[in-house]
Amino acid sequence: MLKMTERKKKVLKAIINEYVMTADPIGSRTLARRYEFGVGSATIRNEMADLEEMGYLEKPHKSAGRIPSDKGYRFYVDILMELQKLSKQEQKAIKENYESKAPEVHEIIEQTSDMLSELTQYTSLILSPHLKDSVFRSLKLVPIDTKHVLLIIITDIGVQDRVVSMPEGLNHSELQQITRYLNERLQGLTLSQINEELLNELESTLVNRLDGLENRQLDVLYQGLINPGISKAKVYLGGTTNILEQPEFNDIHKVKTVLQVLEREELLYNILGNISDDTSNVKVTIGQENDFDEIKNCSMVTATYQLNNRSIGKIGILGPTRMDYSNVVSVVQLVAQVLSNMLTEQNK
Repeated sequence: MLKMTERKKKVLKAIINEYVMTADPIGSRTLARRYEFGVGSATIRNEMADLEEMGYLEKPHKSAGRIPSDKGYRFYVDILMELQKLSKQEQKAIKENYESKAPEVHEIIEQTSDMLSELTQYTSLILSPHLKDSVFRSLKLVPIDTKHVLLIIITDIGVQDRVVSMPEGLNHSELQQITRYLNERLQGLTLSQINEELLNELESTLVNRLDGLENRQLDVLYQGLINPGISKAKVYLGGTTNILEQPEFNDIHKVKTVLQVLEREELLYNILGNISDDTSNVKVTIGQENDFDEIKNCSMVTATYQLNNRSIGKIGILGPTRMDYSNVVSVVQLVAQVLSNMLTEQNK
């Protein structure tokens, strides 16, 4: 049984480094000329043959050279990769992106998406926070006319508002009392925790507190709280054409497949949502490791971003398996960290 020796590791690492730069199959002569292995090209060729037999390399049709397999990339990412230290200019660009704080979370996410694609030259995907997982801060009831009231729900990551029917027979003073009571009782809960059972319990208390108040008068307001019209988290894309400029996607079938992926927000939502919320590491998913057939020719590098140490969304890079993993992992790691710090600071 063949073993992964130190020389084989060096050969594999060199092949991946060369292939990422050139997109051309790598031969033993190229390696012997550019790297100091201390052996001739014939020995390197034997090592490459062993690596192919072990499943770390593949030989493209009609080519004398080898290219890394998904297994080869996985070994590289897990064992051989040294994270590329970002230049001072790149670090400065990332931090400066957040110095002029955008007023809305969705604007911050959009800026981040554009920056990620620019720094990596691949396609960026960012899953925005889902409002149902946000923490309730307060609500406001603003009368619009005699029949309608604007229900404003303020959370730690955004504001949701909708017009609901004015509860029949309620005056301005009673609306204020209801608002104060709900703000007191709902503080600190996520919107998904504000359910019908909880509101029925609060409703009974309010009916007892306010003379003449009836359950039916609160039903409209409570429906606005339970079903506040919260849409699904949005996926923001940046650099959508970047991935198509990679040589791997000269094939028209691959181009169509990738375009179909990028045009289907529901699929992108499922792809990002399917990745674990592990907050400790950047996650790299390579080729066939992807659960979705449409991106089995691609790799994804993702990380969660947080608000007050609570995961609220994901950032990711989509590119070919021939990805500059060292650089991309470094960028994604730093951006997730800076974005999390900025959102937490802005939320104070």
